[in-house]
Amino acid sequence: MPVTPETFVALIPELVALGFLVLVLLLGVFVPRSAAVPAALAALGSLAVFGSAVVLLAAGFSGEFFGGAFVVDGFALYFKLVVSASAFFTVLAAARWSGGTGDAPEYMTLILSVVAGSILLVSMRDLFGIFLAIELATIPSYAMVAFDRSRRESSEGGMKYLITGVIASSVLLYGIVLIYGVSGSAQLSEVAQAFSEGLSPVALLGLVLLVSGFAFKVSAAPFHFWTPDAYQGAPTSAAAFLSVAPKAATFAVLLRILLEGMPEAAPAWTAVMAFIAILTMFVGNLFALRQRNVRRMLAYSSVAHSGYILAAFAALQGPALSTGVQAVMIYSAAYAVMNLGAFFVIDLVGDDGKSYNGLLKTRPGIALSMGVFMAALVGLPPLSGFFGKLYVILAGAQSGSVLVYVVVGAVVVNSVLSVPYYFGIVRNMFFEEPGGGEPGVSGSGALRFSVYALAVATALFFLVMGPLAALVSGAGLV
Repeated sequence: MPVTPETFVALIPELVALGFLVLVLLLGVFVPRSAAVPAALAALGSLAVFGSAVVLLAAGFSGEFFGGAFVVDGFALYFKLVVSASAFFTVLAAARWSGGTGDAPEYMTLILSVVAGSILLVSMRDLFGIFLAIELATIPSYAMVAFDRSRRESSEGGMKYLITGVIASSVLLYGIVLIYGVSGSAQLSEVAQAFSEGLSPVALLGLVLLVSGFAFKVSAAPFHFWTPDAYQGAPTSAAAFLSVAPKAATFAVLLRILLEGMPEAAPAWTAVMAFIAILTMFVGNLFALRQRNVRRMLAYSSVAHSGYILAAFAALQGPALSTGVQAVMIYSAAYAVMNLGAFFVIDLVGDDGKSYNGLLKTRPGIALSMGVFMAALVGLPPLSGFFGKLYVILAGAQSGSVLVYVVVGAVVVNSVLSVPYYFGIVRNMFFEEPGGGEPGVSGSGALRFSVYALAVATALFFLVMGPLAALVSGAGLV
């Protein structure tokens, strides 16, 4: 298929991300001691990616390119918005810290590299292209986790993440190869034709390996064991960003693979998703209950929230199909604003739970913001997390499947189970006396701005639910 002007229009977000990536990298070569300029360029690049996706979405631009291997639709553009917005706040939060390391250009380049891989990933319709895009987003993330050379935990977390990531990539690639062998093609449309003829043993094995590889990438149990050490060792901004942006893109492409490439095998993969979702929710919440380190608590919380999103995958059949897709999309946006903010507060206060004692008296704005994030992560209305879980429950209720009803029950039970560790932080901030923990740093103005802006977005999420619901319902995947 010839390259047309429309092809370049379709690639505008990716080209913008690549252009700013190269620009920031070159800046590090020629102006190595600069800190503010790389952060400003990276923030501008994130906004430029966001703006280009908004323009394409507003213009109703869509189409298939490169023989159908790359697609631009409302679904892909939506997740490009989520990734680029998350990157913008991450850059603001990381600007002062990365400048202190003396390696701000390199750190900002890594963030933009993950952005480039993630926004490319959500548009891919070819299994091998999907694998390459995942690696483009994942390889820089290894370096992000290990970037803080002043802490031994960072190197340790990066090494564990690298080893498990390589294993996950191998499993994923083997699954893709088996599916390619069965279908004779890596295009999702042709894979769908092969799977419509029934699941052979080889196809089933390929499906299991494919799902297992993705389970590693999204921290789903029992493939989650790298998550707490990686998030604890990583710079806070890296842990925050990696817990939302590439994970959202991975959920998006998994949704595309299953719905466009294996719709006839839905009874098989929805059952697998139901089992993984239940296991992931309970493992994440039960281990989070035992944590006294706030960063590790949020790491296990991230595992649990992966389980909530996978619960929507279990409902992707019959009358609940459309609502299930909407649940994944809304949950991704809702989780991004509340989880980024919660992680950024750690940069201001610290990892130790005792550092939050009496925070309402000493730093009321930060305490109130953290209270909003914790309440949203539980799922209290009218905060952002409530709407994510509401759509998951609605999808399950519409499914008509007893198994999915069990999954929805697990969502409710685990939401209650999460209350003690989330509101343990709130109790410390509001009802304990100050003192007893290590004092947190004051933080830069950009970091505090990010926390307050995300707290407002979390609290007022209900104001955008109308336009957001309309956007996701017209995304075009189903």
